[in-house]
Amino acid sequence: MSRNYLEIHSLQNLTTEFELIKNLKARPIQVLEYAEKSFTFEAAPRICGLGTILNFEGTYQIKGHVLEFLATGRVTHSEPLDDGKLAKYTVELHRFDKGIWESFMSANIQAQQTTDLLFRSMREHE
Repeated sequence: MSRNYLEIHSLQNLTTEFELIKNLKARPIQVLEYAEKSFTFEAAPRICGLGTILNFEGTYQIKGHVLEFLATGRVTHSEPLDDGKLAKYTVELHRFDKGIWESFMSANIQAQQTTDLLFRSMREHE
């Protein structure tokens, strides 16, 4: 079974048009958490502040298919992580393909339900 994921290959401040992290094509950011209209990722601390509008380019992998991810969003939350080398950013999506996003969310929910069912059946056989 292939893994569903979203990775960022370009992260740009939309106002200044500056690339915030160099070399993302070689070392993309993996998006960690997903919600209805937002996502969370980890990156260097202080790359951007709350309210910053970001432009994202990347790829989805949904059920083995790779699709282009293009979106803009606003940073709504930022918190430093324990070691201080990374921060966790939450972005509220503004412009994005809602149909692909819903397919991605659905595929992740389906994968999680399959995993939960597998673990439940394993526990029942113990």
